[in-house]
Amino acid sequence: MNQQLVSKSRTKKTKSRERQAQKVNVLRTPVPENPGVSILIVLLLWLTTLFIVNAEAILSATKGLTFALHLAGEGIFLLITLLATGLFLKIVEPDLIKRNKNILMLATISILSIISSKLIYYLCSSTGIIPLEISQFLLPVAMAPILTTILINGKVAIATGTWTAFVICLIAGHSLPILITGIIATTVAARIIWRVRSRSKVVRISITIGLCQVACVFGTTALSNPMIDALTVSNMAGASILSGVISAIISILILHMFEKSFDVSSDITLLELSDLGHPLLQRLALEAPGTYHHSLIVANLAQAAADEIGANSLLARVASYFHDIGKIVKPNFFTENIQMQPNPHDNIPPSMSTLVISAHVKEGLSLAMLHKLPSSISKIICEHHGTSVMAFFHHKAQTQQELDLGIENTPITKIEDSSFRYPGPKPSSRESAIICIADAVEAASRTIEKTQPSHIEGLINELTQARMDDGQLDFSGLTFGELVAIKRSFTFTLTNMLHGRVPYPKNEDQNKQPTKKYKNQPTGNNNTDTASHDKSTEA
Repeated sequence: MNQQLVSKSRTKKTKSRERQAQKVNVLRTPVPENPGVSILIVLLLWLTTLFIVNAEAILSATKGLTFALHLAGEGIFLLITLLATGLFLKIVEPDLIKRNKNILMLATISILSIISSKLIYYLCSSTGIIPLEISQFLLPVAMAPILTTILINGKVAIATGTWTAFVICLIAGHSLPILITGIIATTVAARIIWRVRSRSKVVRISITIGLCQVACVFGTTALSNPMIDALTVSNMAGASILSGVISAIISILILHMFEKSFDVSSDITLLELSDLGHPLLQRLALEAPGTYHHSLIVANLAQAAADEIGANSLLARVASYFHDIGKIVKPNFFTENIQMQPNPHDNIPPSMSTLVISAHVKEGLSLAMLHKLPSSISKIICEHHGTSVMAFFHHKAQTQQELDLGIENTPITKIEDSSFRYPGPKPSSRESAIICIADAVEAASRTIEKTQPSHIEGLINELTQARMDDGQLDFSGLTFGELVAIKRSFTFTLTNMLHGRVPYPKNEDQNKQPTKKYKNQPTGNNNTDTASHDKSTEA
């Protein structure tokens, strides 16, 4: 009766969690995937940019042929540079621009950067507090590349930063120094902000970007106006450094908005999620301690392997922490959490065991959505087993069938493994594939009898080859060279984890010594052997 009540209660909670997760998932789809939508986004970006650049002239009452020609010329110039930017992205990141969400995010970054520059330039020109020759170096030309590098990568940041540099050049009155400064700031930001993991470091790096802009100021000033006074040049240099800081501050302030709106996860967010005090990880530690320890070992294996091949090691580590959170729902059905109690799989058929075990992937995805984990982590939760076979239960079902049919003298047919596979999908990234292999390697290493490097290497080679033969790594993007590096990293890490210890000798002389009696200490059977406390517990 109690089991029935628990089962009904658990089923009710699971359905409620799935409904809430579906609501969260619906909110995470910002843009429909349609080629027409991507064209519309680009056209809106072009028209909006053209309006911002020429806002004063468009809103003024006097318009004529000169204005129309000027507007048409700038429109053509902006359209050509925008198409060139799209072509560059098509070459360096072809998969990126296939998703309208990414196109909209890049367009939004560009528009916000352009609007910020326009506002600063308009305020400086209208108030007259700062001369225009100095105020143009205050424009946040590094804002777009900083944001894009943090959210995506440096290659895309070069495209976005160069495009916004062209636009800001038009805002500043076709200033060539601003164009050159913007391109230099873009290149430096794309190189040194990649994989930055703290907001304070972004601000520190922005000063470096500003100093690079200062070098550009000196060079362009010497070429265009060698007779300019030293005070003006120093003001320009100060404005350039301040421009880098302004770009960083604005980027940090709106970074969280972009991550939530477009469901992307920067390394800054991933580092925050790596805190083991996260509610899900705390539940995992209390309700499924064996799985929690398993996840920590997988994280160490995955991080080291990702570093070895240049993948995102932070994503690999954080995703490893959360990859098995679905086991919280029914922890006692997983071997690592079964301690001194009977194995529940002994009393249920293999088909039912398969459903229970494979359900932890779906449960993990529901919990990830409910706790609003980034999609990069949710994706790995779904993919960390791929569509691999639960070989133990498949073999158990085959054995049971052979026993049952053997008694009845009925011809034995082979059971297909399709009913004993995980739902998938297969790993679609290098980090996901690393965790897929690391998960199997860590579980198998618990059963290994000999912990010599050769035995560990043989186990890793066998498991990796099995994944490859089953087609689990087909869409991961891993090369054979990277697989060799991953296996080498796993071997090194596991060898260090499973190394032997030298046994400490017993202190026989101390065991023979009589127990000391202290004042007011009761004698007789209450005396304890103090030698038992002298056993070393050093790690």
